[in-house]
Amino acid sequence: MLGLDQTALLLDGLKPPPGMEIDAAVGTTFTLDLTALLAIPVAATLASDEQDGPDSADLLEVVRRHADRTVLFCQAGAISVPPKYRAALTFVEQSVVEARKPTGGIFHPKVWVVRFASAGSYRHRVLVMSRNLTFDRSWDVVVRLDEEPDAEQAMDNGGIVEFVRALPSFAARDLTEVQSNLVADLGDTLATATLAVPAPFESGSFAPFLSGRDGQPFRHSCDHALAISPFLSEDATHSFVDTATSRALVISRPAALDASADGVRSAQRVLRLKDAVLDAERTIDDTFDTTGLDDSGCGAMLQLRGLHAKTYVQDHGDQASCWIGSANLTAGAFSTNVEMLVRLTGPVGDVGVDSLLSPSPQKNNLSWFVEDHPLPVTGKDSDAEEGVSELEGHAFDVASGEIMLTLTPAGEHWDAVLGITPWQLPAGMSVRARLLSLRKEQGVEVVQGTASWPAIPMSSITPFVVLEARGGGHVRHVLVRAQLAGDPEDRRRSVIANAIASRDDFLRYLAALLGAEQGFGSAGLGEEFFTGGWIGGGSSRVLENLLVTASRNPGRLASLDQTLKQLRNRADVAEIVPEDFHQLWEAVYAVRKGVIG
Repeated sequence: MLGLDQTALLLDGLKPPPGMEIDAAVGTTFTLDLTALLAIPVAATLASDEQDGPDSADLLEVVRRHADRTVLFCQAGAISVPPKYRAALTFVEQSVVEARKPTGGIFHPKVWVVRFASAGSYRHRVLVMSRNLTFDRSWDVVVRLDEEPDAEQAMDNGGIVEFVRALPSFAARDLTEVQSNLVADLGDTLATATLAVPAPFESGSFAPFLSGRDGQPFRHSCDHALAISPFLSEDATHSFVDTATSRALVISRPAALDASADGVRSAQRVLRLKDAVLDAERTIDDTFDTTGLDDSGCGAMLQLRGLHAKTYVQDHGDQASCWIGSANLTAGAFSTNVEMLVRLTGPVGDVGVDSLLSPSPQKNNLSWFVEDHPLPVTGKDSDAEEGVSELEGHAFDVASGEIMLTLTPAGEHWDAVLGITPWQLPAGMSVRARLLSLRKEQGVEVVQGTASWPAIPMSSITPFVVLEARGGGHVRHVLVRAQLAGDPEDRRRSVIANAIASRDDFLRYLAALLGAEQGFGSAGLGEEFFTGGWIGGGSSRVLENLLVTASRNPGRLASLDQTLKQLRNRADVAEIVPEDFHQLWEAVYAVRKGVIG
């Protein structure tokens, strides 16, 4: 059922079918790495987080095009601080939506709902995962469900449609009109999509946890039960184990098993990943690497290692039901958190407990990688769900409030004032803040919810703000996305133009803008395409793709129009943009200006 030869990458799961492109994507995650978000559209370019030079214009165009179609919800305050600011982040500002921290819980689902388009037709795909959108090196699980109009067995879509439509209600701050429309439209088209049940399963449905009233979704009674969860709580674990009339098994992290020992004792087997497996991953004995430093040299948010998958299996007669997704086997997951699981049911021989964890070790299932874990006589130290410390919980509360960055002109620069409401810090906690684009030493104390930075250049304006929370001798850095008031009109429009320093830069940008649809990139598109005029020779390929884009996707050319307007204001425009191209563009724009925008 979950053989170890069945591996998957998130990037593969988001890759469009042949001949199609991403039309809309709505995702959710608990923690977020902004570089991982950038890496989705430009994985090859951003394979390394450390790109020394400035972002290139062609990279920026790829990010811009995908970001305009993407909305990603994450826990407010759970965005990690990237090691440096980069221009490409300008284009994901409107992709990131922070979800407020539920009372007593966290916003924890890991889902992608994607709509692909081609010639007016749609195909949908849903990914339900245990993995956050980060570069964590952890063992996770993902279920991919594709739209197949002629599928013999179809998923019950009700739960995932309810989930997508509910997402705006969790936003800490108001969505933009574009974001609201994209989420609503995707929910509407998903409601009529036929998602195929993946073989060998025979039926399936979605189990969203949205309001804290749901409780565990599992069967009250079964023959055998298996829980795989990196975090446990005694009551939740005991409740699940007691559903099995014959045999129950639990796989978790050693720290979680020790902390919830009394809730696990009635299980027939209690297991953990083999130490040798963790050693091979170069991890420490604990599942977390707490030595990671952020750009300030202080402790960053914990990086997940080792086991992070959440899977629950119950055998009942000749059938087995499997629940896979974000929810840990904890009280919080089913009472206070926002979560998502997918339920799949199929033949017990194919998808039951023994197919995943056979009684005798087999290389193609988990039995080869786990070993028995001896429980302590009494439970040991507590084990916070997802490693969220008390200080981080307070930081999440601050990040869940109204956060506004107000900009006012100051000559050629801008004064920036940060406001956070409500401002209620527990005793002993303090917060410093800085714009992500500013140097560390430009951080200032937040006093009564206010901080300010005078006379910053337009290139430093960003809604991403680093909050440094201190309390109890600990320090945590979180990133929040403030709402901008007084945002300069040309700020986003000038980003790509500022990255173009030569004619080669312009040609690569043009290739990224036009070539994605026609299947070619910047390779091979050089100065020779501009010799001999635009209508003859090799440049006819550029002309053809410009005309095709103007016909099929004219809205994409709005980026080109804005970039050319910015470039025309520069003294070196003749060295960057061939005069023949100006003439060609004016002709194309005159015909299609009504739809280019």
